[in-house]
Amino acid sequence: MLTIAHQVTWGGEASTRDRHVEPSDQHPESVQGEKASSQKGDLRPVEHVRRKCHDSQVAASRTAPAGRPPVASAPGGIVSRPALFQRLSGAGRVVQISAPAGSGKTYLVRSWIEESGLADRVAWVAVGREERDAQRFWISVGDALRQTEPGSKVVRGLTAAPELDCWAALEQLIKDMGALPERTWLVVDDLHELSSGEAMRQLELVLMRAPAHLSFLLVTRHDLQLGLHRLRLDGELTEIRAADLRFNVAESRALLHAAGVEVRDSTLGRLVERTEGWAAGLRLATLSLVGHPDPERLVDEFSGSDRTVAEYLLAEVLGRQPDPVRRLLLRTSVLSQVNGELADLLAGTSGAEGILQDLERANAFVVSVDGRRSWFRYHQLFAELLQLELRRAEPDLIPVLHGAAAGWYAGHAVQSRRSATPKPPRTGSLPLASFQTIGLALN
Repeated sequence: MLTIAHQVTWGGEASTRDRHVEPSDQHPESVQGEKASSQKGDLRPVEHVRRKCHDSQVAASRTAPAGRPPVASAPGGIVSRPALFQRLSGAGRVVQISAPAGSGKTYLVRSWIEESGLADRVAWVAVGREERDAQRFWISVGDALRQTEPGSKVVRGLTAAPELDCWAALEQLIKDMGALPERTWLVVDDLHELSSGEAMRQLELVLMRAPAHLSFLLVTRHDLQLGLHRLRLDGELTEIRAADLRFNVAESRALLHAAGVEVRDSTLGRLVERTEGWAAGLRLATLSLVGHPDPERLVDEFSGSDRTVAEYLLAEVLGRQPDPVRRLLLRTSVLSQVNGELADLLAGTSGAEGILQDLERANAFVVSVDGRRSWFRYHQLFAELLQLELRRAEPDLIPVLHGAAAGWYAGHAVQSRRSATPKPPRTGSLPLASFQTIGLALN
């Protein structure tokens, strides 16, 4: 059993890596098929009974020191989002906030905590980049709970030591959680960065076994493989997604107004349309608009090739993709919509449909446009960045790509669909017939 305050070791294992990634990291390894022991108070899956933890040998970024939530702040003003605050206040026991980079996930939670006056009852854990050490993660969770007002009285400290039974340690932590005297929240920020399969399995079991007065807010860039479908069926799961986080016109105007920027309604409408309500895009546009002599022109010219937007998307999205996925994204950016077969043709690869579907699930600025999830488009600013990078990397290939796409469309009877009609490729000034005779050398 666990020796409190000086005898805790948690082992971490690096998960297998997918062939492509979400804007920040790969999906953690699957936890499907595991079953909790039927013995009361025993958290261990049957295949992990009495399994010992071992110190991780992987050099990885450390999870940030745990503690109370950071105070929300926003240069240029704060935009209140009462509808989302209300959803968080009335949420189920587990909340998953899943949306792309720059969607305002973390800031939403911080603002809600601050406005609700919950700081003393919220434990905050920020997962470090590609964190693979389960030991560090769970020690951070314990430390964060101890720093809350309710947890300071009942949660005992955890420190590292060799040869600890991980599952027994979790049992003790669950018992401590059960003694919390009032409702407490555990926020795990950037959970997509947790690359330890062992830690993910343990977290799934903790979510299922935690007491009702401990609520979880899981902040992530992609949906997690945590068996959340069971919580969904039980009505204990609240989900906030990219569509919920998009800024509408009124919220966008409030954002600009807080920074001292005023534009015409038509100009604001164009800005919201170009950014698709993406918080980071609106924020970057606002920073550029402050003090600009001609804000109307700046909005008209604002795009994914803008330096600040390009730097952000390169660092947070495109730059984190492996080379085959980058090549697929760049070469298919010549189209407004693409499916797997067409993407295979342009990228000179196979299996593109599965890659596009995984990128969509990963909230990597890829959006399906039909119910079958076979046709996709890219977020407008992301598409413009991809086109810029394609012009830099393979400018001579652009007319060949257009020709290949035109030939594919000519050879397929693509029927118009009410919900999503594939648009013809942008073919420049060359006639369609000439494209059908261009030889393909896409590799």
